[in-house]
Amino acid sequence: MLLRDIKQYSDLRYQGDSTMEERMELLAEHRKSVVEERGKWQEYLNNLDEKIHTYKTRLEKETQK
Repeated sequence: MLLRDIKQYSDLRYQGDSTMEERMELLAEHRKSVVEERGKWQEYLNNLDEKIHTYKTRLEKETQK
């Protein structure tokens, strides 16, 4: 969560229960961002796994020669 959003959330929390809906909306937006980032990191991990697999396969072929 960006610092400005954390501050906004904190300010709203300080104001009490009347701001619960606004806080929930901030958290829901942050959740969307986290899910999006997780997808990007999963893609990066998949790419790394593919590269590692390629190198392992090539190295195994080299040792069998």
